[in-house]
Amino acid sequence: EIIVFENLDIKSRESEKWPSSVEIEYPENTIEPGHPWPGLFPKEYIPRLSFKRLFRKQLQLTDQAKKIEESVSRRVLLHTGWRQPGMPKDTALTVKIKSTIPALDSAPVSDTEELLQEHMPQESPWAAAEAGKLEGKIKVILARYLHVDVDMIFQTKQLQTSDIYRFEDAISEEVKPVVYRLKQSRRRMRSRELHYIDNPVLGLLVLITPYELTQ
Repeated sequence: EIIVFENLDIKSRESEKWPSSVEIEYPENTIEPGHPWPGLFPKEYIPRLSFKRLFRKQLQLTDQAKKIEESVSRRVLLHTGWRQPGMPKDTALTVKIKSTIPALDSAPVSDTEELLQEHMPQESPWAAAEAGKLEGKIKVILARYLHVDVDMIFQTKQLQTSDIYRFEDAISEEVKPVVYRLKQSRRRMRSRELHYIDNPVLGLLVLITPYELTQ
């Protein structure tokens, strides 16, 4: 189970230089939860338990997601989970994550001064919760310990303050895409423990819970 969330603090965003474009490479052994297994299905695994998306009522981090949503400085981008077999390094599949993220409080502003104030960082400590695209990959490896590889990007269109120019009552602005990337390899984890991975803009909560077969 994972929660991906965004930090809206402007100072955190300005603490690093973010690229305008990032391409994530996916290996051949990549799967999306709920989609067919790539290639032949291994006989040692159970189809109904292999990369099936969890229902909302099965998610365990509902309280954590609610607390993030109630915060003025953060918002949840994605809360999801799936069930998969424990797989060693040489056969572990990469899970592809993708989601379209809506904007919040994005009603158009017609007045010039209001538009300037909205995008000037000094007017508010929080960035606008913009629309964008969340995409990435997660791989869980079962060895002596659990290991997780993460590579996640959140792409938005951000109005740079240096690109705002005022000529009498007109504004010329350039909207550039901004890509926030969260990447970590071979993060060691324990089952049933909540783990946290972050950068100045993106945060990821991960919970891996063993599934007990009833029959």
